Amino acid sequence: MERIQQKIDLSRKGRNSIEFEHNVLRIPLKLGGETSFEMLIFNHSEPTHVHFSLGDDMADKVMILQDNVYVIEEEKIAAIVRLPKSYAGTLEGMEAGEIFVSAGYGATKKSFLVEIEEQKIEKEVQIIEDKVEERAEMADTEDQRGKTVVREISPERMALLRRLAVSAVAIALFLCSFSIVIISFHPFAFALVAAALFIFIAVYNL
Repeated sequence: MERIQQKIDLSRKGRNSIEFEHNVLRIPLKLGGETSFEMLIFNHSEPTHVHFSLGDDMADKVMILQDNVYVIEEEKIAAIVRLPKSYAGTLEGMEAGEIFVSAGYGATKKSFLVEIEEQKIEKEVQIIEDKVEERAEMADTEDQRGKTVVREISPERMALLRRLAVSAVAIALFLCSFSIVIISFHPFAFALVAAALFIFIAVYNL
């Protein structure tokens, strides 16, 4: 992630003059999140004291880790930005706040704006991740259902199905034999075939 920085030039245009690289410093941040930015101070003249202060709109969102610094040539000041969850639903209409910078014991004072923007990229990524997780859960559920169906066909049930199939074949043969016997008028042969089929079915189903 690219660092957020604000460059501040002191006494470049004149004694205790203050210049900002960004008049509006935009900070992407999600609701309830926290990030940081740096203020790089470059002094073009004699050493001086620099003081930072926050506008009312920034008091609960920004914390400057060192608000009073003596700058000889260069200094780096870190600041932490927080966006409380209490701002839910009001972020889009929230106005930019000010950070004030004074130099030369207050001889010069100037401010730049800090605008907190909703971090839409992370929000979209989170939506995509949620969809991927949902699809993975659906696939696991379908896989488990398939396994459940396979497990329902137990060995005992398979044996029963086989017996029923053999019985059906035997009955079909019995009916065929019965038809042949009727046509050929041999009752004794029919009785033998029927008895054999009955014994076969009874023995197989034991």
